[in-house]
Amino acid sequence: MPHLHFKAQVPSLDSHLLALADSLTDFFASPAIMNLTSLLAEAGDAAPDATQPQGNFIQQMLASPLFPIVGVMFLFYFLYLAPEKRRKAEEAERMSKLAKNDRVITIGGIHGVVASVTKDSDVVTLKLDDSGNMRMKVSRSAIASIVKEKKEGNSGDSDKETA
Repeated sequence: MPHLHFKAQVPSLDSHLLALADSLTDFFASPAIMNLTSLLAEAGDAAPDATQPQGNFIQQMLASPLFPIVGVMFLFYFLYLAPEKRRKAEEAERMSKLAKNDRVITIGGIHGVVASVTKDSDVVTLKLDDSGNMRMKVSRSAIASIVKEKKEGNSGDSDKETA
């Protein structure tokens, strides 16, 4: 097997590199590039000192890239998280006040009257009919709402059946 030399196969590599270096030198020595570098140098000299504040505090804050991120987080908290937290607290308070003989509606749409409930238990027993023979145990979290009783002063009471 013959021994091949790299220089023997590419004899003009050195000449190509020299030609490339000469063309780059000519490019950077051109008058257009020299004018551009002098303009950039003048602009750098005219720039304000980094130790001097640029504008007032509000302008600096609005120019910061963190301002939109903090603004979105602020809006998310006050438009979504705070009302959700308040709603959960109200629901927990309402479920803690659940007492015997309260009319309730479950998340499945079942209407009933609370037959028994304990403060430490998660299970509530509902009466589903007037005689109290049909009872159902449901989770406290399955109660969607507590039905308010109508005032007795109303003449058009729809809860009472007429014979």
